[in-house]
Amino acid sequence: MAAPRETNAGIKRAKVDPAKGALGGPLSTNSLSPVVSSDEKEKHPSSPITQVVDDPSDVHDDAILPTEEEKHTLRRVAGHIPFSAWLVVVVEFAERFSYYGTTGPFVNYIQRPLPAGGNGAGAPPKGTEIRPGALGKGQQASTGLTTFFTFLSYLTPVLGAILSDAYWGKLKTLFIFSIIGGIGHVILVGTAAPALLQSNPTGSFVGLIISLIIMGFATGAIKSNVSPLVAEQIPDSREHIKVLKNGERVIVDPNLTIQRVFMYFYLMINIGSLGSIATTETELHHGFWLAYLIPTIVYVLVPVVLWFGWHKYVQYPPRGSIQLEAFRVIRRVYKGTWSFNPAETLRRMHDPSKWDKARPSFVRQTQEDANFMPTWDDTFVDEMRRTMHAVKIFVFYPLFWVPYNQMTNNIVSQAAVMSTHDNQMTNNIVSQAAVMSTHGVPNDLLQNINAIAIIILIPLMDRIVYPGLRRFGWVVRPIQRITLGFMFAAMAMVYASVLQNAIYKTNPCGRFVTDCDTPSSLNVWIQTPAYVLISCSEIFASITGLEYAYNKAPLRMKSIVMAAY
Repeated sequence: MAAPRETNAGIKRAKVDPAKGALGGPLSTNSLSPVVSSDEKEKHPSSPITQVVDDPSDVHDDAILPTEEEKHTLRRVAGHIPFSAWLVVVVEFAERFSYYGTTGPFVNYIQRPLPAGGNGAGAPPKGTEIRPGALGKGQQASTGLTTFFTFLSYLTPVLGAILSDAYWGKLKTLFIFSIIGGIGHVILVGTAAPALLQSNPTGSFVGLIISLIIMGFATGAIKSNVSPLVAEQIPDSREHIKVLKNGERVIVDPNLTIQRVFMYFYLMINIGSLGSIATTETELHHGFWLAYLIPTIVYVLVPVVLWFGWHKYVQYPPRGSIQLEAFRVIRRVYKGTWSFNPAETLRRMHDPSKWDKARPSFVRQTQEDANFMPTWDDTFVDEMRRTMHAVKIFVFYPLFWVPYNQMTNNIVSQAAVMSTHDNQMTNNIVSQAAVMSTHGVPNDLLQNINAIAIIILIPLMDRIVYPGLRRFGWVVRPIQRITLGFMFAAMAMVYASVLQNAIYKTNPCGRFVTDCDTPSSLNVWIQTPAYVLISCSEIFASITGLEYAYNKAPLRMKSIVMAAY
């Protein structure tokens, strides 16, 4: 006799009962559905928590939960992505367009002086090979400032995560820092005004530094909150049965829905990155004020879309300051694990019982420490354990990103002097790009092959490859996908190395290619496979990293874990 089925009655409610989940049962901290205690309600009475109403074709009031047998036999599919999630995706597109569109002209703007005979806004005379310029501070200053801006953008996500998780919540944090970032953009446009560049270039330079600091803080705070916010818009936290139009019964898997939303989230990042094409062309023909005005106008979408969807988003209230408690838990857990014997230290580090030392219930039961006065509960210790488990995988990502960034710079440099010798493109790493034949192809256009390949490959992976694999019963787990990403990155590096050797053999100057006026006879387009391999590595390693970090992070530490990633 078949076991009685559970139903999903109540899964499509617009409001979520604080004491119950979308399915009417109690929620654990692992659930994706909002959980609010009575204490938190008193602390945050103005923090609405709304659950987006899902599409009626996706989840019905009488939706059925799968049996154990169906979990092993039915095909799994992604669920409906709600409108609020697409709004967050638009926010990410606008922010990334402004970021890449702004940083694209930075080197020319800082390094090169105003071209003689130009239009006074930084654009060179038409029909010449002179590069755009404005401040004339040299290569060292341009490299230092652009590196500082990048460093600040990757350091400040922790600040945004703390403010979000402890005080403001993700949506409020995003909105406040989007306004701050907009101020930075306006200052940047002002520094590029032709009148100021010609009369007071020092003032422009000071304004540039101020704008970089402001935009760096805003970029970091947005970075750590926008990705968890998009995943939180997925309303279903449990699997349920759905009947397709062809009569096939499938399981709607919320993990696959999150995987899909992160793929399209990453897709919009790469569409936004193409903004650098528009701004670099604009600086060449019109000057820097217009080149910076374009991303500023697009950036206005960020606060506008956030405000427009304010009451449509799923919002979790901040949980109060937990950083000090987290530090105390970690200190207590790992106290006494260190030994002069590395093997003993390793054994203690991997002993799961070490977490019991921080559990209030365990300490009270064993009466091990009479002076132990915790300000947390057992659930918080479990959350910290999950957090530490989630960030372990991040230790390996520097092995991915450092070679990735180094190799992409080298490949861009490969294309820089294939038929034209452009010092701006070779100001950092002069290698392959400096010695091949471009046949009229701009060397800075080639780096966009990476983004274009990702834009093409993501829909193919989401709609054809992954569903096809699931039809044959092969589900590629996150760790497997991350491993594949590392393998594709390694293959791209091997290909670039082989190509570099071929350049040495076909260049008249041999290994002294950067001092040679004659480029290699190799066509620049043979670099394309390297870019495609890099794109594949990002799809498997980078996107899955976002998904893995979000799924493994506890509810009240989503932004912190995403910031660590």
